[in-house]
Amino acid sequence: MLRLTSVCVFLFSALSLSVGSGYSLGAVVLLLSSTCLLWQRPRLGLQRQDWLLIAALLAYCLVFVANMLYHGDPGREFDMPLRALLVVPVLLLLLAYPPRPEAWWSGVAVGAIAGAALALWQFTMQDMERPQGSTSNAIHYGNVSMLLGMLSLAGLEWARAQRRALAWSALLLAGCLAGVFGSVISGSRGGWVALPVCVLIIAIHNARTHGMRYLAITLAAVAMLAAIAWYLPHSPIRARTAIAVTEVEKMNDASNATTSIGQRFEMWRTALLLSSERPLLGIGRSGYMEEKQELAAEGRIGVMTRDYTNAHNDYLDVLVKRGAIGLLALFGLFLLPLCLFSRALRHGAASGHPFALGGVVLCTCYIIFGLTTSSLTLNIGIIMLVFPMAMQWALLRHAQRGS
Repeated sequence: MLRLTSVCVFLFSALSLSVGSGYSLGAVVLLLSSTCLLWQRPRLGLQRQDWLLIAALLAYCLVFVANMLYHGDPGREFDMPLRALLVVPVLLLLLAYPPRPEAWWSGVAVGAIAGAALALWQFTMQDMERPQGSTSNAIHYGNVSMLLGMLSLAGLEWARAQRRALAWSALLLAGCLAGVFGSVISGSRGGWVALPVCVLIIAIHNARTHGMRYLAITLAAVAMLAAIAWYLPHSPIRARTAIAVTEVEKMNDASNATTSIGQRFEMWRTALLLSSERPLLGIGRSGYMEEKQELAAEGRIGVMTRDYTNAHNDYLDVLVKRGAIGLLALFGLFLLPLCLFSRALRHGAASGHPFALGGVVLCTCYIIFGLTTSSLTLNIGIIMLVFPMAMQWALLRHAQRGS
């Protein structure tokens, strides 16, 4: 069983961006394998922090499902919150049979490299303006690519402690650069915000061990890479930033509602307007779409804004559809695991620090991603949050028990 969980954990990340729904393979096998807990009944030794993580996952699922039932939303809406429920038996399986750390870190790096290679092929050979890997959307590809890159960077601390430290460090560093490259080439500006935040978190943590000089060197290296990326010929960063500045400058122009940023502001304004109708429980997905149809008919919003099924912001989307109670459940899904990983990073055993740091990076990325897109309304969005959360938590707890 230990070998099976290790293979599944590797495949989960390794195939996530280069094979269509590749993340589902490892996740489904882990879920099916968790049924063995019913008859094998291994001793899990769950502690308070384990129950808190499980509670955050269950609360998110139950609140959202209950809200969807209350509003009579379409059946397909239930798929996303149910992922938070299905990951609970997977978490228990991984706590009982923890995968090898090598499987997790190599999967993350390989996933970032394979995804970037596919995106480069799409950009150069298929003339795709915004590559999207094996996903259906360049935004979500770019975000997940950045996530894998930052997780690879977080794993360098683990790599330095291995017997083949140089080889592991090279692999994870390549994964970091590939993940950032994939995000840049996708043109997904929202994910770029996560880069300096995550690098700063990782640098501050490592500075505690290696001294403040490490922090200065890291920040200087990031500044140099940013300058190179900006001044490269045909730089996607420079081009997308210029477009963003132009669109923001034209916010008072009614025609700007057809641009990327203009549409986002229009969707955010509409979500805030509609959320005031039922602030506690929201108006549901069906109510949200019906209300937008009426606003469009009155000429208060554009036709393009009317047809979007989400608000392109996790927090506003939940607020208008699920109300303040749903928003609290979402904050619980983000912030409670973040607090648990942060506590382990500050006070836990050193052997568990890389996994705790990876958990902090994971939660931080999703908090930032949610500002400019609705990450949790798509399969890849919710799965790439809850399953890596469970995997890193199991590895962290195993490292803590071993120490």
